[in-house]
Amino acid sequence: MIVEVEDLLDILELPPKVSFEEFSSKVSILDISDCSGTFAVRSDIRTFLDRVAKKDDRKDRLDTYLRNLYRILVEDREESISHWFRKYVQLTQPIHEYFHLPMKDIFREEENLFEGFRYSKYGRVCKNINFESFYNTRKLYSKDSEYVLGLMKVMFQRFHIRNSLASPAFFDHICKFEGYDRFWLDFMIGANRPSIFSPIAYMAILNKLFSGDTVFAPVMGWNSYQLAFYSSPSWKHFVSTDVIPSVVSNGNKLHALWEKRQGRLFEKEKTVELYCCPSQDLDDVHGFSRIYGNSIDAVLFSPPYFDLEIYDSENQSTSTHPTYSEWLEGYWEKTVSLCHAVMKKRGRFGFVISNYVNKNKIMTNISEDMMKVASKHLNMIGQYRVKWSAISGARQAKKTRDGNYEDLWLFEKQ
Repeated sequence: MIVEVEDLLDILELPPKVSFEEFSSKVSILDISDCSGTFAVRSDIRTFLDRVAKKDDRKDRLDTYLRNLYRILVEDREESISHWFRKYVQLTQPIHEYFHLPMKDIFREEENLFEGFRYSKYGRVCKNINFESFYNTRKLYSKDSEYVLGLMKVMFQRFHIRNSLASPAFFDHICKFEGYDRFWLDFMIGANRPSIFSPIAYMAILNKLFSGDTVFAPVMGWNSYQLAFYSSPSWKHFVSTDVIPSVVSNGNKLHALWEKRQGRLFEKEKTVELYCCPSQDLDDVHGFSRIYGNSIDAVLFSPPYFDLEIYDSENQSTSTHPTYSEWLEGYWEKTVSLCHAVMKKRGRFGFVISNYVNKNKIMTNISEDMMKVASKHLNMIGQYRVKWSAISGARQAKKTRDGNYEDLWLFEKQ
C-alpha cells in the first residue's frame, strides 16, 4: 500500500537516455488548449520563443536553458524524480503513526472559522497510499492534459513541457538552476491535482460541532476522514462509501493495520464499514437505510464539486447525472435524503463546499444551491468557514481562489 520512489520510476516508464543533440531537437511546448487527452504539441521550443520572446533575451539564453533541462530530464533524471518524490509524497514516519494524530485547536470562535491550512502535513499519507489515483485526477473535463502524472510522463518520455516552464520567470529559474526545489515548485504550480481535506481539520470540526459515537461520510476523502476518526476518542463507528475502488480498498487495509496496533494505541474498540458504491445508490444496492436506520449521529464530508474533478471511476456522479440540475437532484438531493433516513433525531449533518468557476468560465453558486437542497430535508443551524491557505492569489486552486475559504453548512434532523 505504501508507495516508494521505485514505484514512481516504474510508472513513468523512462526511455533510454539520449544525447544532448537529440534531446534539444525534441524539446517542445504543449498546447494547453488541447482537450484531446493526447498531450498535443503547440510547437518546438525555438518556434515558441520566436513567437513570444520578442522583448526579452530568452532566445539568447536557450543553450543554457536546454543544457540545464537536459540535466533535469535526462542526465540526472533519477535524482530529479527522487527529489520530487521526497518533497511531495514520501512518508516521513511509519504509517501507523498517522493513526495517532495530535488534538489541535484550529477554531477561531470570533469568526466562526476553522483554520484548515494548519497541520496539513498529516494529509500526506493520503497522497501516498492513493498515489496513482490521486495524481491522475483530472480537472474540469475528462480529457484534461494538465494533471501531474500525465505531465510528468510526457516531460520525461518525450521532452514536451507545459508552456509555463518556458515563461520568463521559470525560464530564468532553469537557466540559473540552483537545485531541484525551484524546478519542481514551478512544475507543480502548473499541474492540476485534487486537494486533501486535512485529517486534523476534519477531526477538529467533528469534535467541535458534533457529538455521538457513529459518523457517516458519503465520500471517503482519500481516506482522510477515516484517519481523523481513529484519533477522535469519543467516536466508535465509522461508515463511509466511495466510487474509487482503490480508495475503498486502502480504507480496509488501513483498518487492518489499525487493528494490529489497537492494544498499544487505543483503549476503545472502533469499527469501520466501507462500501464501494455511489452514495445516492446505497439504498438500491445495499439496503442502506434498513441497515443503518436511526443509528447515525453525525454526517460530515466535503462532497464532489459537480464537474470540477474527474476521478478514476466508472461511477462518478456526473457520469449518470451530466447536467447541473440533474446532478443536484439525482446525486445531491438523493444523498441528503438517504442521510436523513439513517440519522438519529437531533443528529447533525455538515458539508464543506465553495462556489467555483466551471469549465465554461461561469461562476457556479454550488454552495448556496446545495445548501438550499439540504434545507428541504434538514433544519439549518449554522454556517461556518474553513480556511485552506494562509495566503490568497491567482496561483491557488480554482475552487478556493476567492480568499481560499470554503463554506461549512451545519444542519440538524428534527
